[in-house]
Amino acid sequence: MDSESQDNRMKRHQSKHRTRNIILAVVAVIALSVGGYGYHVFSSVERSTSKMYSASGIKKSRNVSQLIKKQKPISILLLGTDVGALGRDSKVWAGGRTDSMMLVTINPKTQTTTMMSIPRDSLAVISGHEDEFPTKINAAYYFGQTKSTIATVQNMFNVPVDYYGLLNMGGMEKLVNEVGGVDIVPPLTFTYEKQHFTKGKEIHVNGSQALKFTRMRYQDPESDYGRTLRQRIVIQALLKKGSKLNNLLNDKFIDSLASQSRTDLSLSDLMELAKSYRTATKHVVSDHVQGVSDDIAGQSFEILPQTEKQRVTNKLRKGLEMSAATTGPRFGEEVPAGMEAYVPAADFGETADTKSTWGHDTNTSSQYNKAYDRDNTGDLNPNYDANN
Repeated sequence: MDSESQDNRMKRHQSKHRTRNIILAVVAVIALSVGGYGYHVFSSVERSTSKMYSASGIKKSRNVSQLIKKQKPISILLLGTDVGALGRDSKVWAGGRTDSMMLVTINPKTQTTTMMSIPRDSLAVISGHEDEFPTKINAAYYFGQTKSTIATVQNMFNVPVDYYGLLNMGGMEKLVNEVGGVDIVPPLTFTYEKQHFTKGKEIHVNGSQALKFTRMRYQDPESDYGRTLRQRIVIQALLKKGSKLNNLLNDKFIDSLASQSRTDLSLSDLMELAKSYRTATKHVVSDHVQGVSDDIAGQSFEILPQTEKQRVTNKLRKGLEMSAATTGPRFGEEVPAGMEAYVPAADFGETADTKSTWGHDTNTSSQYNKAYDRDNTGDLNPNYDANN
């Protein structure tokens, strides 16, 4: 296939909204960290977390409650679902796909949080629904909700998933509106859906404008990687605004977060995270699993090379202070019999190629940060004092 068509497919099909789902975890921790402000905040959070709680349905591979009590590193699979998007019924959590997937490790000892984005179009064998192959990893939630999603990710990378957090696609817009909008500084100039943004010029945006800022892709020289940076900009601004006392005392803000979120973190787990894991936000490292585009059965997929998967496995297990181990099978599980024709050649994508999506510097999450003189490692919220 020619390089131009491959590049066009890459721009059309790269994963959407990779980082939006971290709102759930970070905002919840911030909200819970203000228990000292009184019973009103605690009771509001207690009521909201009861709405948010939903068991994953999968047996934990580790004693996660003990890990938190002993302040050991943990992992959280953060998901952004398309339920409620494009006019869908936002009250129904079943049946959607995850437009964003991120496996996060939180290490209080090293004071480091690592966020690893997983391409939504990754070719995978879905746990419990193997006969659906070939399919994309974002369909795991559609077929088996959080149970299949967690199992598939664990199988793919041989890394335990301790908890999950799920955010409705419409959640960010509502949260931004509840805090009265946020201030952002665009890294490039563009116009999207009649909304204009100027590079380096601060602008106050409401929820709808924030979504426009994060959703634009085709005008960005770095396509989806550029979009993930803009999503992080909005998230940082939301954290800064959301952590102010008046918003933490705002029942609508807390209720909005709860209504748009699901997690298997209990209130006691969240309280312990807020108390003992806050320093882990001092250093936030962003990374992503890099795939290579390919057409299979008329669909565009991202093929994750085993060498790249091994790099990701090594990084995540190190963040969890686990011993080194071999990454998972190529597609998470064995390909069902009779489906071998849909499997790319064993060496597909294993050689870095400037025409592929994989020819990147594995020491950074993307070339976008270099292009815009940005570092993707640092404080997620520079105004948040993790020591207080």
